Amino acid sequence: MPELLTLALVIPVAAAGAAVLTRRGRQRRRVYRELAERREMLIAGRGPKRQALSDPQGLRLAFERECILRVEGFLAPEGLAELREEARASRPRAERSFIPGHKKGGTLSYEAIHRHAPTCLAFYHAPALHEWLGAVVGERLRPTADHDQSSCSILYYDQPGDHIHWHYDYNFYRGRHFTVLLSLVNRSTDGGVSSGRLMQRTQAGEVIEWDTAENVLVVFEGARVFHRASPIAEGDERVMLSMTLCTDPGIHPLKELARRVKDTAYYGPRALID
Repeated sequence: MPELLTLALVIPVAAAGAAVLTRRGRQRRRVYRELAERREMLIAGRGPKRQALSDPQGLRLAFERECILRVEGFLAPEGLAELREEARASRPRAERSFIPGHKKGGTLSYEAIHRHAPTCLAFYHAPALHEWLGAVVGERLRPTADHDQSSCSILYYDQPGDHIHWHYDYNFYRGRHFTVLLSLVNRSTDGGVSSGRLMQRTQAGEVIEWDTAENVLVVFEGARVFHRASPIAEGDERVMLSMTLCTDPGIHPLKELARRVKDTAYYGPRALID
């Protein structure tokens, strides 16, 4: 009898929970569909103002050897200033997270970038950027899913100790997956760069520091590059535009669930249902 009573209580609660999640799912799919429909209007006339770039074919061998590449002075000064202004204006909207032993910092999601940082959005979706990066890595590249809040995000390291520990950028998608970082701000109180460093640990155990001074672009295959962002000091400011591109944005449902679990480190529990 107690078992029947328990079952009688559990079934309607579970049904109600499933109904709420289903309704939430429909609402979120509608939001992402509307954002995608508005995107062309949002980014119109906001193409990236780049410097003259190196021949990508000349960089391809270096990338194939190391799976990581760094380019200085990627944008014209006015182009960098536009992205930096958007990022700084959006700082109050960033979601702060702290996972002891793993991560501390702020993140502005892909959805928020659609709403508040259209020039950053245009940079991520620029066909010329995709073409140049594709030539560097030797693959045709495409943006990742609209509902992936890490497809394009802004990372804020602006409080003492902000960092992310050693990790791979696990590839959840069917195709190859690449991480692209553009340094918008990297400053310390003494006028130099922040104490935060992009660091790589090779399979031989060697630790390499990659200079991410302002206007440096770094592209790497995150599933093959073990890396971290070291902690910043008091008064430091390091702001990165983080983008992910892949060769095939298709994803298996189980990997989609795993991707959402990973994103709880940036956006909290809402990443599981948004």
